Amino acid sequence: MSTYKSILKSTGLIALVQVVQLIFGLIRNKFIALFLGTHGFGIWGLYQTYIEMVSTFSTLGVDQSSVREIAKTEDIQEKEQYIYLTKITILCFSLIAAIFSIFFSKSISRSLFQSESYYIGIIIISSSIIFNGVSKGHKSILNGLRDMKGLALSQIIGSALGSIITISLVYWLGLEGIPWYLSLVGLSTLISTWWFLKRHNLKHTIISRKYSYNKIKSLLFLGLGFSITAIIAAFSSYFSRTYLSEAFNISTVGLYQASWTISNLYIGIILSAMGIDFMPRLVKVIDDSKKLTSLINEQMELGALISSIGVVFILLFSKSILEILYSSEFLLANDIIKWQVLGVALRVLGFPFSHAIMAKNKPIIYVILQAVFWSLDYILLVLLSKTYGVGALGVNYFVAYIVYLLLCWLIAKRLYNFHSTNILRQIVCGSFIFICAAWIISNYTSGTYLIFMAISILLIMAGWTNYYLSKHMNLSILNAIKKQIRK
Repeated sequence: MSTYKSILKSTGLIALVQVVQLIFGLIRNKFIALFLGTHGFGIWGLYQTYIEMVSTFSTLGVDQSSVREIAKTEDIQEKEQYIYLTKITILCFSLIAAIFSIFFSKSISRSLFQSESYYIGIIIISSSIIFNGVSKGHKSILNGLRDMKGLALSQIIGSALGSIITISLVYWLGLEGIPWYLSLVGLSTLISTWWFLKRHNLKHTIISRKYSYNKIKSLLFLGLGFSITAIIAAFSSYFSRTYLSEAFNISTVGLYQASWTISNLYIGIILSAMGIDFMPRLVKVIDDSKKLTSLINEQMELGALISSIGVVFILLFSKSILEILYSSEFLLANDIIKWQVLGVALRVLGFPFSHAIMAKNKPIIYVILQAVFWSLDYILLVLLSKTYGVGALGVNYFVAYIVYLLLCWLIAKRLYNFHSTNILRQIVCGSFIFICAAWIISNYTSGTYLIFMAISILLIMAGWTNYYLSKHMNLSILNAIKKQIRK
C-alpha cells in the first residue's frame, strides 16, 4: 500500500467518529447560543477553557505515552501492569488538580470572571476535571489495546449522552446551570469509556514500589514534551480569554470562542485522524533522512490538498455558518473567523514538522517552538486588540503561525536536510490562489452573486483536487471511505 493510501486509510474511522462528535457538539453549542446568547456562551467558554487547562495538568502526557507502551508490549502481564499504572497515575493527578481547584475556587473565579460570585461553579466543574482525566486514560488504554471499535463507540456514545443532557437542562437551569452541564458531559464520557474498557476483563496486578516508580517515571518522561506544550497552549488560551473578558467583556469572549471553534473544527478532524499512525511511521524511518523527508512531504501534500477545501468553504460562507451554528448575534465574529482560518490553514503544514521533531527525540526544541508560537499569539492579541479593537482579533493567530512555520522549516533543514517536492510547492501555490480568491469574493460580493461565485470556485477547486489525487497520488477518496465504513 502506498503512503498516500495509508495516510488516507488512517483517517477513516477516526474522522468518522470526530464528525459525529462535531455534529453533537454543534447542536449543543447552537442551543447554548440561542438560549444564553453571547454572554452565556462567553461564560461557557471561560469554564471550558479552565477545564481544558487543568485537565492538561491532570494527565501530564501519560495518556499519550501510555499508548506507545501498551501497544508495543507483547507480554500480557506487563501490558496489564502498564494499564494499571496508567489508570492509577492519571486518577491521582486528576484528584490533586480537582482539590487544587476547590481550594482556590474564589481566586480562580476572580481571575476568570473578575468576580468571586462564580466560585461555586468552579467547585462544581472540579468534578469534570476528574471525569475528563480518567476518561482520557481509558481512551489511551483502548487505543493501546487497538480496540478502535470500542474507542470509537465510546466517544460517540459519550458525545450523544452529553449533548442530550445539556440540551435537556440548558433551558431549565439557564446561566446558573452551566457548571452542571459541563460536569455531566464529563461524567457521560467517563461512563461510556469505562463500559467499553470493562469488556476486556483486565486483571488487577500487584506491582512492587520499585517497579511502579521506574515504569511511572518512564511514562512521565515520554509524555513530558507533549504535556509541557499542552500546558503552554492551555495557559495561553486561558490568559487570552481572561484578557478579553477584562479588556472588553464576556460577550467578546463568546465571539472569540465561537470563531475559534468554527475555524479549527475541520482542520482539527483532519490532523487528529492523520496523527493516528503518522508517529509510528516516522519512528521507523527516523534515521534515514531521505525517507523521512519523503514521508513528511507526502503528509503535507495530502493534508494541504484536503484541508484547503474546508478553508475556502469557511471563508466563503462564514456569515451563514455563524448564523446557522449559533445566531445572528454572533455575526460580529465574521472578521475574526476569516483571519483565524488563514492561520489554521498553516497548521496542516506545521503538523508534520512538529511530529518529526518529537520522533527525532528533540522534546526541548519542540517545547521552545510551541512556547514561541503561543507567546507570540498572546502578545499580538493584546497589542492588536488594544490598537485596532475587536476587529483585529484573529490576525494574531495568523501572524504567529507564519513565524512558527518558518522556524519549523529552518529546524527541519538543519536536523534532516528537509527539502520540499515540486508537487508540494504546486499544491501550496494553488491552495494560496484559491484562498486569496475566496477572501476577495467573501469581502466584496454578496447575495446571489456571492453564491454563484462561491459555487464556481468550489467546483473548480474540486476538479483541481481530483486531478492531483488521481494523477500524482493514485487515490479515490470516495472508494477509500466506502471501504472503511464497510469494515
